[in-house]
Amino acid sequence: MVEGKEVLSTRGAVAAGPEEAARVGAGVLDRGGNAMDAAAATSLACCMLQPQSTGVMGYVLCALVLDCRTGKVWSLDANSIAPASASETMYDVIRMHGGPKGINENEYLCSVRDNANVHGPQAVGPPGMMAGMGVLWERWGRLKWSDIVTPSLTLLENGFPFGSTAAAIRNLEPVIRRFPATEKHLMPQGRLPAADDVWHRQDVEKSLTRACEAGWRDFYDGEIGRKIANYVGSTGGALTREDMANYEPRVTAPYETMYRDATVYAAILPNGGLTALQVLNMLECFEPVTDDTVTYWHRLAEVLKLAWRDRLLYMGDPDHVDVEIQRLLSKDYAVGRVESMRQFPEFVDRRSPGPEGDSMAGTLHVSTADAEGNVASVTISQGGAFGSLVTVPGTGLILGHGMCRLDPRPGRKNSVASRKRPLNNTAPLLIRLPDRDVATGLPGGRRLVSVNARIVQKIVDFGASSFEAVSGPRMHVQMEEPIMVTRSLDEAIQDGLLEMGHELNVVGGVAGGAHCAEYLKPEGTVRAGGNTWAAGV
Repeated sequence: MVEGKEVLSTRGAVAAGPEEAARVGAGVLDRGGNAMDAAAATSLACCMLQPQSTGVMGYVLCALVLDCRTGKVWSLDANSIAPASASETMYDVIRMHGGPKGINENEYLCSVRDNANVHGPQAVGPPGMMAGMGVLWERWGRLKWSDIVTPSLTLLENGFPFGSTAAAIRNLEPVIRRFPATEKHLMPQGRLPAADDVWHRQDVEKSLTRACEAGWRDFYDGEIGRKIANYVGSTGGALTREDMANYEPRVTAPYETMYRDATVYAAILPNGGLTALQVLNMLECFEPVTDDTVTYWHRLAEVLKLAWRDRLLYMGDPDHVDVEIQRLLSKDYAVGRVESMRQFPEFVDRRSPGPEGDSMAGTLHVSTADAEGNVASVTISQGGAFGSLVTVPGTGLILGHGMCRLDPRPGRKNSVASRKRPLNNTAPLLIRLPDRDVATGLPGGRRLVSVNARIVQKIVDFGASSFEAVSGPRMHVQMEEPIMVTRSLDEAIQDGLLEMGHELNVVGGVAGGAHCAEYLKPEGTVRAGGNTWAAGV
């Protein structure tokens, strides 16, 4: 679909950025593919076109899938996992330095010697991205695997401008030059590329040709998987051939909650959707008010604080730590959490639970729907820009850094452990209403969880269409003030929040471009809408 537009189709639609990736998905629909084929092909094209955000070996693909044949919704969790030999003492945690802040300083309030959990071979666990795309196609698609891969091979054969990737390379130039194979791949002839330079990713083309012929599993238990493990192991990483060969995405029932007359689904922990569902549960305890009022934004801010306190204090991989999932999802729990808000509706919570941080993630989102009623909501991520910055020589494969999504400090819910999945912020959501089914999601680190909950609320409470839902002002706050709001929020509302006692951080954008796709049941048609900006205008 075209940036900043809404489209209606009698066949199917794809909402994604970059635009060329969305065109790939639309072409798959035109050739008889369903929404899941289109989602897999679009995601793969994103890996070709915007590797700073996601890659074939990115660390996570997280999805919700509505299968029209059965009417069931599924959670697809292709999150990275710590290597078998990983332990909570594998990183040298040091006092937070005073220089530029990265993932460790922003999210864990510490530094790690050599930033080893972010850049380099120790940052690499089995990457989930290719497996996620493979399972998405294998379980629910209808075309041949070659039909999913060939459009991306065509992109590589023709070449394409570096585009936004050029700026990402420039921002990380000193770190990239520490990794010769990555420097060679991202900086042909050893120089920084310009946005309009045409890029031919020949090594990636070889790897993708291999995938087209041998299948996606070759990247785990075949020739390419062995190359990845051998190289990471030879350069000091913990990843082994066994770690790669044993990796499997999880297909399970999703988490779900009722919000008004809608059922909202989220992927399982340790992904971020549970927190978005908690936000909705708490908002449901109040009668809706329009978002042109101070009350709306005050209430949203206070609910976000409560939800984020739960997330950052109590959540981790439930296979390793005790997380009371059903309690956190229960309506009774939500009622208890907002009781003080109901009694004192104008109270501003100024408690300071301790310092907190955030980092923007290298992430993209794909939403697809077809006229049969299949819907897919897929969030894909490299983590930070270009992930670990480790490229396997001769393959063009830049490996994700799933290990940096585990807390390097011992003794916490999300600390490193053998075969542990990291807590991450991907939060695709799927909404089932009486008259339509909607996939929604966006990139944006921790901010995306807050924004996506508001998108759902706009769809359910205000009847917003796809494009209307992703447009408009945005807000994010974690455990404490200040509240981050976009400049597009009416100044009178900003003044009202300040008068109540809120502290505001007015910014140009919150999270990234959001994309929705929906199946309209009465008409049997599909609608999609999205944008590629974060300002919420």
